[in-house]
Amino acid sequence: MLKQRRNQILVPVVLLIGIAIGGVVILQTKGIGAAILEAGRKITYDPYADENADPDNDGLANWQEKLYRTDLKNPDTDGDGYLDGEEVASGYDATVASPNDALEGTNTAQPRALPKNLTVYLAQILSQKISSGEITPSESAVADFASDPSIPYNEDVINDALAQIGMRAKAYFVLPEIKDSEIKISSEPTTYAQIGIYINQMSQAVTPSAELVQLKKLEIDVIKEAVASKNTQEVGILIDSAQKNLAAIKNITAPKDFADIHKKQIAILLLDEKILQAIEDLGIDPVTAAAGLEIYPDMIEMFHSLSDELNAKIIGYQK
Repeated sequence: MLKQRRNQILVPVVLLIGIAIGGVVILQTKGIGAAILEAGRKITYDPYADENADPDNDGLANWQEKLYRTDLKNPDTDGDGYLDGEEVASGYDATVASPNDALEGTNTAQPRALPKNLTVYLAQILSQKISSGEITPSESAVADFASDPSIPYNEDVINDALAQIGMRAKAYFVLPEIKDSEIKISSEPTTYAQIGIYINQMSQAVTPSAELVQLKKLEIDVIKEAVASKNTQEVGILIDSAQKNLAAIKNITAPKDFADIHKKQIAILLLDEKILQAIEDLGIDPVTAAAGLEIYPDMIEMFHSLSDELNAKIIGYQK
């Protein structure tokens, strides 16, 4: 049941980045297939014999893996979504899963660096599986990849790699927490007149930019066209408009009783901006873009729920 559920979650991502699982694995997305093929060609010697080599592509050389007691054949020893090299560089124990893995002296108030390019991360995971012998490297050119008989047939191995990517993506596209200190909140008791002013200001703050108006397209239509054409120029216009809206909203003073709704609005817009930025980078990181697209419907539902909550709140003050 768990495996079936995992596959259901990953299917949209798999389809978008061009990986079809069903007897053979086809990596057609530019950059991914080439990376895996190159990794396969390199496995012609014992990669663990060279102390300065990094066969699992986690940022640590073999001698460093021994020093930090990490797994030479696993780029993410503790399985918490961060590469071993990332953890060591930022002051965390690569053998202990987060969140309780900070080493003594690490400033945990500083947020960790954002996850690396997930497409590269997928290539690193599969490269590691090639080097460990779990899957067989290809010997043909990218153009002949689909018909290559040496393509790995182990569906479970590939699914496990995709599951790692899915967990990392899920951790990236989360609704951010907005603190009271990040917004302006009125100290006066909330009145119906004050609510009216607030709603009017919010309506003006989310007005589309002139560039966006000229497009004469809905956000979802811009996204669909960008994915289909691989031309994300218009997505940049969406991002610019979203950033201007966010700046305007943060400058509005929210009525005391509407502070939580105000923070939710900002959080959802920030998530929308992050998804749009991932889609804009579709060409260099299609896996993250795919994960963002999978989260997008949930984000839209958040907007609908927030609208209902806001309406109910306003009606409560009318009584």
